[in-house]
Amino acid sequence: MEVSRLTTSRLNTDLLTTLTTDSLFGSIGFARLWETMGGTPVYWAALVDGEIEALLSGVEFGRRPLRRFQSMPDGIYSRILSEVRDNCARQEMTRALFQAIAKAGYAKVYVTDFHDLMEVPETYTAQPCHTTVVDISDENWEPPDSKLQSEIRKAERAGAKIERLDAVAHMESFLQLMQATEQRHGRRPRYPPQFFSALAELAAEDDRVVWYWCEHEGRPVVSHITFIEGDTALHWQVYYDKAFSFLKANQFMLWQLIGELRPRGVHRLSLGASPPGASGLIDYKAKWGGEEYAYNCYVHKSGLGRFL
Repeated sequence: MEVSRLTTSRLNTDLLTTLTTDSLFGSIGFARLWETMGGTPVYWAALVDGEIEALLSGVEFGRRPLRRFQSMPDGIYSRILSEVRDNCARQEMTRALFQAIAKAGYAKVYVTDFHDLMEVPETYTAQPCHTTVVDISDENWEPPDSKLQSEIRKAERAGAKIERLDAVAHMESFLQLMQATEQRHGRRPRYPPQFFSALAELAAEDDRVVWYWCEHEGRPVVSHITFIEGDTALHWQVYYDKAFSFLKANQFMLWQLIGELRPRGVHRLSLGASPPGASGLIDYKAKWGGEEYAYNCYVHKSGLGRFL
């Protein structure tokens, strides 16, 4: 078995399209989003007799000797992409991929194993991660909290209009909403406008990117960005104006999202990690019936990465 690092220009796009049918996070379009932030999308490939049998997608940031590899960035997870069904063979390829990545000279490597499917060498350190996951598989599902149910009905009666974000019509307002939200939390915007423009283009091409938008009397109210990966959706980014909390559009938007996801075969909704000490946010997620879900991010450090 041979392991090789491939840039997107060296990939067989037909093969990658086949392998990413059920993986938004492994697709070229998704990987290229991070180019807007200085990243280089790469695929580590396990080859048998010169044929690609498995791929691990990721993004490289920085330059040597501080270059790091993330699969994937910012709370997004990864999977080994392969049509090989034999479990022993898949695990052998997984180990080979991880060993090659560890020897590639990265200062730091991060691989997020949300699905708990990877057999990782002991040279990697497992960092426990936690999120909140809601089982939405029951067609009669509704949030267990009665107050939340009442708020959703209130928004529905008020005629809250939830729509897909239209980059031409909404992007300027969205950027204002995003910046105001980050400022309220005392943070600088993590993503530049170019990132969101690229994401809007991807959403127009790939319906696994679900970007909801709501405004009231011409002013932005709330935006939800959700990624669908197999039977699980990651509720990734929420931006909203608390001045419009009386509309309950935030709650109604998530309710409408769940109503769209279930018929599409999505059985689980990950509400994302909560910052330490964010008890209010954790309680809010519990109102949706969310339960804590644990998984690992595997980390490897070498060279200067050991001291950073």
